[in-house]
Amino acid sequence: MVDFSERRQQRGHIAPIDPAEIFLRVPKAPGIDDLWNSQAEALRAWFQRRTEKDLVIKLNTGGGKTLVGLLIAQSMINEQGGPVLYLSPNNLLVNQTLRMAKDYGLQAVRYTSGEDFDDGFLRGQSVMVATYAALFNGQSRFGLAGGRRDIVQVGGLILDDAHTAFTEMRAVFTISIESDELPELYSELTHLFRPDFEALGRQGTFDDVVSGRDQFVLEVPYWSWLLRADEIREKLSTIGNERFPFQWPLVRDAFRLCHALVSSREVTITALYPLVDMFPTFADCPRRVYMSATVADDSSIVRTFDVSNESVLRPISPTSLTGVGERMILAPALMIIRREELEGVVHELTRWVCENFGGVVIITPSRRAADRWEAVAQVAQGDEVATCVNALVEGKSRGPYAFPNRYDGIDLPRESCRLLILDGLPRGTNVYDLYRAAVLEGSGVMNATIAQRVEQGMGRGTRGGGDHCVVILTGNDLIAWISRPGNLKLLTPSTRAQLEMGIDVSRSIGDVKDLSQVVSKCLKRAQDWTEYHAEVLADAAASSSLSVDNLAIAQCERRFFRLARDGYYEKAIAVVEKFTGDGENVSAQVKGWLLQHAARAATLWDNHQKADELQRSAFALNRALLRPKVAPAYVRVAAPSEQSETIIKLLGRYVPRRGFLSFFEEAVDWLTPSASSNQFEESLRRLGEMLGFQSQRPDHEFGKGPDVLWVMNGQQAWVMEAKSQKHAANPLTKEEHGQLLEAFQWFCNEYPGFQGQKVVVHPNAAVTEQVSAADSLALTLDRLLTLVTRVRELFTDLCSSPLLGQALISKCDRRLVELELSSSTLRKYLQPFSTTR
Repeated sequence: MVDFSERRQQRGHIAPIDPAEIFLRVPKAPGIDDLWNSQAEALRAWFQRRTEKDLVIKLNTGGGKTLVGLLIAQSMINEQGGPVLYLSPNNLLVNQTLRMAKDYGLQAVRYTSGEDFDDGFLRGQSVMVATYAALFNGQSRFGLAGGRRDIVQVGGLILDDAHTAFTEMRAVFTISIESDELPELYSELTHLFRPDFEALGRQGTFDDVVSGRDQFVLEVPYWSWLLRADEIREKLSTIGNERFPFQWPLVRDAFRLCHALVSSREVTITALYPLVDMFPTFADCPRRVYMSATVADDSSIVRTFDVSNESVLRPISPTSLTGVGERMILAPALMIIRREELEGVVHELTRWVCENFGGVVIITPSRRAADRWEAVAQVAQGDEVATCVNALVEGKSRGPYAFPNRYDGIDLPRESCRLLILDGLPRGTNVYDLYRAAVLEGSGVMNATIAQRVEQGMGRGTRGGGDHCVVILTGNDLIAWISRPGNLKLLTPSTRAQLEMGIDVSRSIGDVKDLSQVVSKCLKRAQDWTEYHAEVLADAAASSSLSVDNLAIAQCERRFFRLARDGYYEKAIAVVEKFTGDGENVSAQVKGWLLQHAARAATLWDNHQKADELQRSAFALNRALLRPKVAPAYVRVAAPSEQSETIIKLLGRYVPRRGFLSFFEEAVDWLTPSASSNQFEESLRRLGEMLGFQSQRPDHEFGKGPDVLWVMNGQQAWVMEAKSQKHAANPLTKEEHGQLLEAFQWFCNEYPGFQGQKVVVHPNAAVTEQVSAADSLALTLDRLLTLVTRVRELFTDLCSSPLLGQALISKCDRRLVELELSSSTLRKYLQPFSTTR
């Protein structure tokens, strides 16, 4: 018998270090021939720059990042002879990586919790594949700085999907006191914090959040948190190691540089940024490779791993369409289909594709959103997702399945997903993500984050250039987002081309029959469609331009955090002040966010005068941040220009215009008695804004004045108090009317010369005998519904019109009068109060 292993050893071959040569020498599974051009190009570039400490490699989703990462890992092993670690976000991807290593004859071993490290890994013979959480946790077997375990030093780290790791990494530095798991502690902490919100005039919102009536996330004022941080740490120390074994050792010494957030589900204590330097295996690693998709914004890599901007600004990013699958992206809300029919149309399409073509998957931003699909799909979460994905890939099931918040980390090639539905805007699901999305809403930083999640989500259904699927976009907030041209610029060129193509096609679809015929073109491989798609995509072959501004913001955040952790508060403040002063391209929301960080540092420095000054500046730039301890001076709004001009200017931000209808529906969604006070008032403010008025919430923003103020042209205004949560039959009381009178007096002082109208948004038009409501009028919930219906009619008409410029403004003028929506006719929706006994 011939022993080939013995003959191989006798050759005494030196292991190659060029990853391309490694690929040539390893045995491959049947059907595997050669590297794609983009993979070969990326490997050549890495090999030339391999001694750099931090390198970012960007390949298209489905473009073979995992194989590139494995070949680089093997090259590191062959050259250095030491351990190399390959990290993935979750166990599903760990399994996929190990399967790929086996298919390509590469030596890889699994990290297994509780077991000794594999000898092949420690001797530098096999790459170890693990999740991020295996390395980054408070009981890490790789060792912690200053800890009892020996540090495992590695010669190289491959960090797969590094651009999506922020959420997983943040979870490591987060303690969550959940209301259902620790109800007594949750109640104790929320009672402790309530006076802090009462002092800011936000006790109503706080109570709605804690009771579950509002899904908002509130930050405990940092000045209150810093006063109580030591007390709360001592309170948690008795259960910290038991209940939070993987987080407590990492957070317990960083309480003073943590956010404290309150939601209906939990009280969250989370570090401002991940403390990655606590892990020497990562911090001291001489070669770290960050595998990323071709997203336009890699600032999350800086924000998560404290990587230098210089490394991220010089990525290895081959210009190739390799891995870009064929996607027909459609948005039913932009079609000429009645809005009330849209949900039924999409559900019917889901069943039809499932029965005739292949797998169907729905991705939603939350479990609550996924539950809305229970009539047509099985909702899967946690470990269930891997089971469902395997069933799809193996052809045992076609679904449909609804996966909450799985925008990355799952691969659905070929028949496993022929229809992918993205339902809703992926703002995030954990408490920190939702908080950050709220305070940075509309900023370039937040839109870049959303663009990345949308792009990653759409990439789940095509895994390689030969794959194809139909992508359906639904949800008012998502449709409104894609209808803003500036947001599309944040996508990669190939995805942007596919989406723009899809928006154009969607506008041409007039009914359900048209929709099914168009979808069939993709799924049945119609020649006219495939040629058209290939031609459009070929014109989009280009590298994404990096968002330099967002990288600079992330670098500022990280520099601030390093200095603040080391106690150099004055220097930390100086970094922020210089950046916000120089940053011409930085949005007001982000400048406010950074200045609030600086105000926290000033408080830690015991310079309370400086802290108050910085917080006032932060709030002036971003009203979603913490209101200063001393309410800021009121800022009057100017009377708007002509109503119709303002409305048409607002519509002009959306292409196509029908996208504005989705924005409208999202904005007025909470004008119902079931909404919390905060939700209702914000929807009422947005309604005024869409009607072309200057709209404000003075009491919320400045601690004085009415709930909502609409300032109209012609120096007219509505001064409104909202009582939407009252029982439908209860009349307006003397105390409630007194609040309106007080708000109106404030208005008269702030807006001399304006003609104001006192308005109460109320379930009915009844008052008690004690109320003299002479010139106060009611906007009942029924009449508010009529008003919203008329506004919807206005926007539907305008968005469907082919007119442009002055002709469209004239049409808007005419329709405002006809629908009684002009500032001079709007009063007809109000009615006098009558006394009830």
